[in-house]
Amino acid sequence: MNEIEAVDELADRVAPMIGRAVDELQIAAVLESQGFTDQVARERYGVKDVFALASVVFRHLPRDVEALPDAQRARRTFRVLSHGPLFLLPSLGYPAVYDWLGGLPMVRGLVFTTAIGWWWAMGMSLVAYRLLGHGLDHAAGRSLRLLGGIGLGVVAAGSLVIDTRLWVFCLAQMGFQVSSCVMVIYKREARLALLMLPACAGGLAHLVFDMMLVALCCGALSIVLVLVESWRSAGKAAPDTRKPPRMPMLLRLTAPSVAYSALCAAFLLNTDARFVLAELDLGLAVAPLVLGMGAVEWRAHRYSEQALDQLDHSRDVTAFRRCIQWLLIRELAHCLVIIGCIALLMLGVLAQFGLLTTRGSLLVDAHVLLGGVFFLGFVLMRYEGLRSSLVIMPVVVIANVVVNLVVPGYEIQVFLTGCAVLLVLFLLVSLVTAGEVRRYR
Repeated sequence: MNEIEAVDELADRVAPMIGRAVDELQIAAVLESQGFTDQVARERYGVKDVFALASVVFRHLPRDVEALPDAQRARRTFRVLSHGPLFLLPSLGYPAVYDWLGGLPMVRGLVFTTAIGWWWAMGMSLVAYRLLGHGLDHAAGRSLRLLGGIGLGVVAAGSLVIDTRLWVFCLAQMGFQVSSCVMVIYKREARLALLMLPACAGGLAHLVFDMMLVALCCGALSIVLVLVESWRSAGKAAPDTRKPPRMPMLLRLTAPSVAYSALCAAFLLNTDARFVLAELDLGLAVAPLVLGMGAVEWRAHRYSEQALDQLDHSRDVTAFRRCIQWLLIRELAHCLVIIGCIALLMLGVLAQFGLLTTRGSLLVDAHVLLGGVFFLGFVLMRYEGLRSSLVIMPVVVIANVVVNLVVPGYEIQVFLTGCAVLLVLFLLVSLVTAGEVRRYR
């Protein structure tokens, strides 16, 4: 029996023990419980360890796709679409923070906290979703509490190093990021919006009536409320009846996605941090992308659902590949159109008041393209294409930094070019990998 046949036989043997497998981690746990060791994996199946064997077995298991009822799908769509506007809510309090701290310290704190919070929240989410997928709800909640607390400590300590006045602002910003991460996992988006109402009302009061102290107090109240609610949500589950998977396995699964998130943050912030305090159109250039991120996530979900549906109904590999590639292009176009429409609406308002410049338009265009990059990144992350992303992203990020140092004054053009290059390269990689049937099994 060759190695492929041996893996097929093993997949058939463990399938009844696994049921509907969530990921490789679940299969690895079953294999270890059956006495499989790294040595057995190497000698009998030709892979380096049990985890690698679990990955191979996972691709040989059938996937049962259950269609969501229309009402449930509509609720999920609404929740996902709300993510973009939700993540913009704290920005209503930034003018009050600007008046309190000053422009430059605020930007430093904002960039530092966003850079840390971006990939930290990604790591928290991935660990929790893996554990929830195994029915380990208590372990998932405990991991969210632990990682969230560590993240708050890291940001508080780092902000003191940057500027001793920043720790309150950075702690509040990171508090929102980790809390929103928890509440999205537990589908508490509506409650998150409700708890952020004081911060939004205070921010608007400051803009209209110059009430800085009121805005800061209202913002602090909202952050405390969302922290308490996220802590409560993460602690509701009853104790697990099984031990959680080993932490090294969890780290191996999450590390590539966390690294990719960190690179995305570096690429975006390297340019946008320069324009937070610039002209209004430059400072708002990222807004269409943030508002449209829920739509990007939504279309990524729709791509996965339709791809698996095609897999169930296709009988010819060539036809399947053609359909999936067309589906990928169509969903990418949907993302670009949605974010583009938001951008056009914002540009139209700015132009109406004489606040739009050519540089502002170019920077907005760059963020629209970046929305397409993020969509393709979601797809590559879901279907084993993250390695390619981790090769492409560092090259573009480094090139972006180096060119800006060598030829200063062209940051927007360089960023736009980088976004276009990323979009083309990610699309080419996605088109090549999209039609490979093994990625959907």
